[in-house]
Amino acid sequence: MAAETKIQAFVQLTRHVVFPLMLVQFLALPILLASHVDIYIMSLVPALTIALYLAMGPGAYIMIIRGMYDGPSWLSRAATMPFLLIYTAGISVNNTVAVFDAVLGKKNEFLRTPKYGMLKDKDDWKDNAYNLPFSQVTLLEIFFGVYGTVGVFVAITTGNAVFAPIIGLQTVGFFYIAYMSIAHTRFKRNKSAAARIRTRRERMADRMYKLAIGGIISIIAIGGFMAYQGYSNDIYPLDRMRGNLDGAIASSDPATVKTHLQEAKTDMQLVLANGLIPEKRDANGVLTSKNPVWLFDIETTNFVRMDADIGALIERVDKVATSPKDSAAFHTGMLNINESSLALKMHLTEATPFMFISIANILLSVVWISSIIIIFVVLKRKRESMKAQDAREGGI
Repeated sequence: MAAETKIQAFVQLTRHVVFPLMLVQFLALPILLASHVDIYIMSLVPALTIALYLAMGPGAYIMIIRGMYDGPSWLSRAATMPFLLIYTAGISVNNTVAVFDAVLGKKNEFLRTPKYGMLKDKDDWKDNAYNLPFSQVTLLEIFFGVYGTVGVFVAITTGNAVFAPIIGLQTVGFFYIAYMSIAHTRFKRNKSAAARIRTRRERMADRMYKLAIGGIISIIAIGGFMAYQGYSNDIYPLDRMRGNLDGAIASSDPATVKTHLQEAKTDMQLVLANGLIPEKRDANGVLTSKNPVWLFDIETTNFVRMDADIGALIERVDKVATSPKDSAAFHTGMLNINESSLALKMHLTEATPFMFISIANILLSVVWISSIIIIFVVLKRKRESMKAQDAREGGI
């Protein structure tokens, strides 16, 4: 066998491995952004990150299309690229499941794209028996869609809006494929059954389906609202504190530094008032620790200690401000304040990821996902009941 044939065979057999990698990237990116990890290729030119992302993918395809088609026709073909990207991102969940099934040797039914055989205008695809059955993969697609919505919000609020289009493109794809899956499953009925007036039981099932879809949409909306509220109450104050500490680090004016530290201390009071953060008190009932690390906590992520450190820095600024600005004591004091502010910023950055995975957030996520699963289980049972009824009517 020729080497070129072997290379082509290898590419064709392994090309779908990219889909699990796409999901890993999709899951990791918002977490890295929320953790304030520097993931830019060049820190001085952040826009080059998205430029390289587009050039290595869509840009290369457009160049190939330009070379394949002469005249202006290539523009109309290139215009379909955004829709292709959305569709490709949307089916990455289904293809990832297929990749793992292949790796594990699991045999599943091959479900082709529905082809309804509509030859006349009066033909209706809704009554066609050949529709895709409901699959739990749809639940995963909805999850990734909601996760992506939160990811776009995180990218914007953390000052990384350059990544919002990348996350948003995949998010739209997940929602689109999930919608199409639900829409096609909705009308799966046996075409062999004669047209007739629906029974009371069927009408009730139809109403239950509509209520279930409404419930899913409501749960997704509630989940998005909870994510927004959680970020506003738990994460955004930490982001503001980091911004104020950055201002304190960059400034050599005691008045400006004090203003930034006072604003950071105000935000810290909001964090300390959060009753969902694990806390510890001494024998006299005095609060000694409020730490988001609920397992194997460390002192560097103790918000009570950080609050005390910010207060000490404010007092130190007042003392340094009394020294002449051209004195060694002033410069040494300001340098020490800047270094302490940098250390506090690092401690806040270290604590931020644990605010995302707090016990309260984990429990709420479990309840949220369980609610959607329950609705889908009910839908699946109703669908099976309808199929059984179709089978009985077909046998009459």
